[in-house]
Amino acid sequence: MGFLLLYFLIFYFGASLASGLFLCAERITHQQSIIRPRSHCIACQHPLSWWQLLPVFSYPLLGGRCYYCHIQIALTTWSAEVIGGSLALFSWYVAPTKMALINLSLLFIGLFLFSWIDIQQRVLYPSLFIPWLFSLLVLRGNSVHYQAALVILCGLGLFAYYSHGLGSGDVELLTGLTLLYGFNATNHILVHACLLALLSYPLLRQRQLPFIPYLSLGVWLYFVEIYLIG
Repeated sequence: MGFLLLYFLIFYFGASLASGLFLCAERITHQQSIIRPRSHCIACQHPLSWWQLLPVFSYPLLGGRCYYCHIQIALTTWSAEVIGGSLALFSWYVAPTKMALINLSLLFIGLFLFSWIDIQQRVLYPSLFIPWLFSLLVLRGNSVHYQAALVILCGLGLFAYYSHGLGSGDVELLTGLTLLYGFNATNHILVHACLLALLSYPLLRQRQLPFIPYLSLGVWLYFVEIYLIG
């Protein structure tokens, strides 16, 4: 019983954090303050009560609609909370040490935020990306793969320039991941991301897909391989 309560608290903490990050992504892409005004309905502008802001629970309690104007609330809001809670449980389960847990949590927090911004605006903000990457590099210490990152930066940079198949933000993120985890890890992540994008393309039918969410899924699959499959 104690373990179930612990897992619920970990999941709910992750869902709450994801809810906040989702709000930040929404406001950043619309060039709004992440502090003010308080949470409100985007249609009727009515401020939301505390019970309408409970991660995971409020959406089904409200029937997926605003309590005041009854407009449909996007399912992505609830989905983001469930994803955040699931990532928190995954990080807690697979991390062998406290330091590994901190690294993994910071990694997924950044990728989560970058993914939602990329979905809405197709951009990776340096003001968010550089501090995030620097923090992860400091936590990793001396195990940084500079040469592999240079190869990825030059190779994918040229590919993006001539083919327009990747955005500059995609190249920057892949270079950062190579700095952190090396050339082989980035290859695995990129293969996973490309396969997922190809599988989803017939369903989404978008001419240009936001690629950072697929890279983030690729990172998660890479860690599934490492920690759960071996």
